[in-house]
Amino acid sequence: MYLVRTCVCWWIFSIILALRAAEALAHEEVVILVGRSAAGEIKLDLDFAQPIELPASVFPGISGHATGEVALHSTILDDATNDFFQLSNAADFRFILVAKDSGVEVWNDTGSGYMGIGETFYVGAFPFDTHPVWNIVNGTQGNVYWLTLKLRDLNGVYPDSAPFALSFTPSPPPPKVSITQVDPQHATLSWTTNAANWNLQSAISLTTNWESVTNIPATAGADFSLTITLDRPQQFFRLHRE
Repeated sequence: MYLVRTCVCWWIFSIILALRAAEALAHEEVVILVGRSAAGEIKLDLDFAQPIELPASVFPGISGHATGEVALHSTILDDATNDFFQLSNAADFRFILVAKDSGVEVWNDTGSGYMGIGETFYVGAFPFDTHPVWNIVNGTQGNVYWLTLKLRDLNGVYPDSAPFALSFTPSPPPPKVSITQVDPQHATLSWTTNAANWNLQSAISLTTNWESVTNIPATAGADFSLTITLDRPQQFFRLHRE
């Protein structure tokens, strides 16, 4: 009996760890693609959905919602059809904070504090892949918060870009998986039916590949429910956003 309880406790601990890992993995990288026009003007491709959801911060000392997965990335391809070309490596880029809503911040390039209006953030020469930390410090679920930026080339190869806006909103908390022991050989996983775009996955460790759980869960009230067999020393579960 002691061994069964130890096993179930380990499985519960495994699920808790997996949920933390899933929260970090649930938000894919957003790329602000930077190039130039044939006329020598800086162009940006903001081909992603806005507002951008910011997850609960996992950074020590940074409160609220934050991510480093919104990147400024120089294009490595020429696209003549869209007048979008690679940048000169003679340029030296910074972005400038033009305006911001109350409650949203972007951290400076030293990580020592928030950027002020008019301050610059180091981006560098082509090619670059820069990941600032974007942070809703005090935000309300469902509200949208705006930052306005522009790019500057310190070497004067290109004039300043037109200002561009990024909008952010606090991400809703990720759905949780709970585990309940049924008998010494079985336990039940349950999670909310509101998690329509989340896929249950499992792994034997946090360093191995995750695989989708193909068993179809039952519906019990407002929850999905799936009974599992306790036939392994340990197993990790997570809900992964599709």
